[in-house]
Amino acid sequence: MRFRRFPPALLIALAALLVGACAKSPLVPGQPKGPSQWLRNVAMACTTFTTDPSGAQVAYQFDWGDGTKSEWSQFMDGGVAFADTHTYTELGPVDIMVRAKNSKKASGWSEPLSINVTPGEGNIAWSIGFTDPEDPEDSSDFSINSFALGPDNTAYVACDYGALIARKQSGTAWKFILPGLDEFRAAPVVADDGTIFIGCSNDTIYILNSDGTVRARVSVGGAVYATGALGTDGTAYFQTEDSMVLAVRPDGSQPWSVPFQSGGGNSAPVVGPGGTIYVGTQEGSVWAINPEDGSAKWPGPYNLGSEPIVAPPAIDPSRNALYVANGLGLLQSIDLTSGTGNWSYNAGDDASGPVVGTDGSVYIGGGGKLSKLNPDNGAVIWIFTPPLAGVVSTPAVTADGYLYMLAVAGKKKLALQATDSLYAVNADGTERWACGLGEGYSDPDYPLSAPKVDASGLIYVGDGFRAWCVVGISGPATSAWPMFQHDAANSGRAR
Repeated sequence: MRFRRFPPALLIALAALLVGACAKSPLVPGQPKGPSQWLRNVAMACTTFTTDPSGAQVAYQFDWGDGTKSEWSQFMDGGVAFADTHTYTELGPVDIMVRAKNSKKASGWSEPLSINVTPGEGNIAWSIGFTDPEDPEDSSDFSINSFALGPDNTAYVACDYGALIARKQSGTAWKFILPGLDEFRAAPVVADDGTIFIGCSNDTIYILNSDGTVRARVSVGGAVYATGALGTDGTAYFQTEDSMVLAVRPDGSQPWSVPFQSGGGNSAPVVGPGGTIYVGTQEGSVWAINPEDGSAKWPGPYNLGSEPIVAPPAIDPSRNALYVANGLGLLQSIDLTSGTGNWSYNAGDDASGPVVGTDGSVYIGGGGKLSKLNPDNGAVIWIFTPPLAGVVSTPAVTADGYLYMLAVAGKKKLALQATDSLYAVNADGTERWACGLGEGYSDPDYPLSAPKVDASGLIYVGDGFRAWCVVGISGPATSAWPMFQHDAANSGRAR
């Protein structure tokens, strides 16, 4: 038998073709890892890794979603994390993808990492307003309305013209508007499943689904001007303006309601680590209540004097302490179990609610300043006074030890003056930055809008005729009580 001879060049070409046909690409990398919030004009990083079925080395390329791709990286062993950086010049949502290649073939693109490009720290990311549908010249004032954030990071803010607005980073999702334009003066409470509880001036608590549809309307016999709190079983607790503390389940049923002789006031209830509910009243009393039936747990209330308690307390389970302030600025540390007093501090007029830092330090606004206190004895560690003295909100503490607070300069009820500011304060009590917002007012009967911080570092606060989202740098502190009503959802519950 005679064999046909092929030219060497043809054999080489056939071999290359066969090898190329059998070549496999690396495995598609997983979704890139990186922050969900990126700052404009700041280089930030994404990481990735994958492996090659044959054990070959791999290289990576990112598609940054703004019309640019990175250069291919150098080849490296599979399974080793690789990071690349990018700088965005435009604001808005972007999807980042990555792929890998070996010496022969590239993989497909990964699942995208969806990010949002925002301005730099201390700059306004977005703001929203709301006008009276019956009189468009009148705008809602957000000075005493705080946000709540849902499990998907949707921001909810209430308006005094009877609207609850749901706002995603991409824009407004929905508005729930009452036909009678009754007032929503307090922030909503958002449960883990997205259920929303919010009280209203029309003697009703509304329970909404996460899409803004009404699940239940609960008549409670009195105006509700304060945020509620949420028990571990999903029951919400509220105080009416006159004299009632009540429990409301997600289906709208009311297991109990208890009248208080001294009045419910405009302070929000809070829930301790064992489920005990703590409430402040218009006459300066603090009560501990059983969650099962609303009965009192302490032998009697703790009395801070005759001034009303208008801002919610804070709880530090590690010290078994409840921190609460009255209208004259007297901050009192109370033993959670016995209802006896520990120490007190005079925070000054128009005191805010207290919060707790990662080391247990207590922060409170009052007298136009922000005070940091030793949790063991109430001694002052430092005091920060904004350049324009006035009224200071309940602060929020971040994971990096920064504090955010709204300062309403020199205002009293219904008196509009200069632009207010959101302040960032360093851990040592020095000013970090200030962001000018709107012109609002302070009302001694209600706490100022308190900043909320999400996991990506965005700050949400209401002031003037707008609700604002400002860029921060880190998420909430992992402390006992880092912000108004404990967390971004306003659960009001100690962990």
